[in-house]
Amino acid sequence: MREKHILVIDDDPSIRDLIQALLENFGYTSDTAENGREAVAKLSQAYDAIVLDYFMPDITGLTVLGHIRRTYPDIPVVMLTGHTEGQVAVQALAAGARTCLYKPFDCQELKEVLNGLVGTVESEQLAST
Repeated sequence: MREKHILVIDDDPSIRDLIQALLENFGYTSDTAENGREAVAKLSQAYDAIVLDYFMPDITGLTVLGHIRRTYPDIPVVMLTGHTEGQVAVQALAAGARTCLYKPFDCQELKEVLNGLVGTVESEQLAST
């Protein structure tokens, strides 16, 4: 069974490191990108899902999300934001994100969202037996 591979895009290195450690703990493999330009460059690789920060310098999360939807429409995107006010979640969902989680996010909620979107190695092993 192939491990699920997830791209984490966030300009905050502590958030990237935390999410990457969580993903490894959840049984996923991951790559990271620190900004929108790096993320777009990495999208030529195969990813099962993307965890994307909404507010980033240079290219915003919404711009990256638009590129993902046009180029790789089947990859589910989980948008992250630290801004609970306003229309962030509405904009993200309207632009094609599958869900929007607020920072600080609950680790169990992230796990459940990703399991729902891409499954796990364990669930694939059970399905094949």
